[in-house]
Amino acid sequence: MTRDVRDLLAAAAGLYRDDPRASALLHDCLDRLDQPLRVAFTGAPSSGKSTLAAALGEWPTRALRDLVLLDDPGPADEVPDATVRLVRHLEPDELAAAHPPGGSPFARQSAVNSVLVLSRADEVGAGRIDALLTAKQLARRAWREDPLCTGFLGVIAVAGQLAYGGRSLRDDEFDLLAAFAAVPREELERHVLSVDSFTDPAFPGPIPVETRRSLVVRFGMFGVRLALTLIRTGCDDRLKLSAELVRRSGLGELRDTLAGCFVARAEALKARTAVIRLEGLLAAQPRPGGDRLVSRVERFAAAAHDFRELRLIADIRGGRTALSGDPAEEAVRLLGAQGTAPADRLGLEADADPGEIYDAGLDALRRWRHEAERPDRPHAERTAAHVVVRSTEGLLSLFA
Repeated sequence: MTRDVRDLLAAAAGLYRDDPRASALLHDCLDRLDQPLRVAFTGAPSSGKSTLAAALGEWPTRALRDLVLLDDPGPADEVPDATVRLVRHLEPDELAAAHPPGGSPFARQSAVNSVLVLSRADEVGAGRIDALLTAKQLARRAWREDPLCTGFLGVIAVAGQLAYGGRSLRDDEFDLLAAFAAVPREELERHVLSVDSFTDPAFPGPIPVETRRSLVVRFGMFGVRLALTLIRTGCDDRLKLSAELVRRSGLGELRDTLAGCFVARAEALKARTAVIRLEGLLAAQPRPGGDRLVSRVERFAAAAHDFRELRLIADIRGGRTALSGDPAEEAVRLLGAQGTAPADRLGLEADADPGEIYDAGLDALRRWRHEAERPDRPHAERTAAHVVVRSTEGLLSLFA
């Protein structure tokens, strides 16, 4: 795919060689193909963009090391390749506003580069201790049932402030929280109902108001209450508490989604950005001979299988196909949801013998061809099976 896009950009550079601005755009497109994937965090004010980006950007994980995280980019030279769109509520007006503009036919066809995040998950249900579980259930239901969520690769509930606080938890903060947790619950309970009660001068113990207020700023009132509960139930050191706060925040699910949907498809998503920018140039500044280049772009779009894979993965996981159970799990794996290497697609060990990989691929191809050709299956189900067949054929072509 990347080679095809380079050829398109080279042809366009020849077409616009006498236009400095167009040439600069095309050269930037070429350069971007060799750069890390750019992921933008966007959302309304107070949705927690900066906090969530910071929680991920300081995470020493191999899964995200090849990403550049952009906090609500504006300049044209920071055109993102993928987007994490944040909303505070799963309401129709917020969901409608989270959808990107339609753009060109190719942009709409390949619009598989966005994840939706319910970013203040700890506020669900008035911040009760089960707020995160409730938020995750709401996010899962919205992805499966709300038509406004069908364009996203996932809908994930994350408590961004809790995630960042847990990631950066300091020893002195753990000691403070442990001291509060040691206070008898009946004495402390009414003082952790709200920010005002927690920062009231009448709070039991010698901890200054400003120190208590700093904990609320770092973790939120929900995070303080959760931390106290976790310390009382076994998180008896900083590392344990940090890990549990991050786990419960939903940050891990977001990281895994970004790794599977964005990092694994980085080349395809960067190619998509380049082609969309090229389309915009061809439409805004038509040239004699440009129609041939437009036709080449259309042929590229028609052959771009990576985007069909991502769309089908989202549809299967979102419950929008008839596939379920083991067939659904095998389909998303063959489509590359757990890695795009042949062994990953087939569920084999990374060091599996090439002969074993080929035989497993051939077996999968036979079964999915059968599913794609069954006259008793609905058309949509056979169409989905054809996408899996194409993915499996591509896998086997590597051994030709």
